[in-house]
Amino acid sequence: MDDVRAGRLGSTELVGHLQRDIAAFAQCLEGDLSARVGGCPKWDVGELAAHLGGTHRWATAALASSQPPNRPAGPADADLRQWFDQGAAALLAELGSRDPAQPCWSFAAPHTVGFWARRQAIETAMHRWDAETALGRPAQIDPGLAVDGVGEVVEMMYPRQVAMGRQDLLLAGLVLRAGSHEWMVGGDGPRALLTADPAALLLLLWKRQPLEQVLAGGGRLAGARSAAEAVLAANLTP
Repeated sequence: MDDVRAGRLGSTELVGHLQRDIAAFAQCLEGDLSARVGGCPKWDVGELAAHLGGTHRWATAALASSQPPNRPAGPADADLRQWFDQGAAALLAELGSRDPAQPCWSFAAPHTVGFWARRQAIETAMHRWDAETALGRPAQIDPGLAVDGVGEVVEMMYPRQVAMGRQDLLLAGLVLRAGSHEWMVGGDGPRALLTADPAALLLLLWKRQPLEQVLAGGGRLAGARSAAEAVLAANLTP
């Protein structure tokens, strides 16, 4: 089983994905900022932009620190698009100027610049998908990046949720398969197997799409459906 700490995509590829998804997200800010975001139901597109822009600034501060940085202030009365663009540009500049192996603070291993290249690429792709979906635009996630994203959930996010007391250890085991990639969530042995394309699995794990939608889109489930549903209902992500 692959280790998300080693990653599948290299830092250059990840930063390329990040740059493209930042540009696509910024285009969404020319649309209806009051549109509700289904994947983040407490937010509209404008509030999602404030969250993502703040996350970009937080990650930028982490790249130059050995300690957890403070969460930055929101856009306040600033022009939202300009504020978002400035934070995104600073993040891309910092990632582009640093060695991926350079040590820095991060909330999980590896404690390097490369961690943030991967985390921000996945975070931005997910929220770009959220914004485009909210605005009724076609939204997809690159399959290669989605493979990294599924691995991140299974191998870092879920164990962190358990370690922080946000989720009990799962007794049922669900195997996820996308092409040649395979992961198991929970349990000492598999009780169900879900095969789907990596983007569908990623959206499922982040509760952007229900299991029924994944199956309707060509996914295949074998074994105990109740076991699969128990795993997917868990707090696998923050």
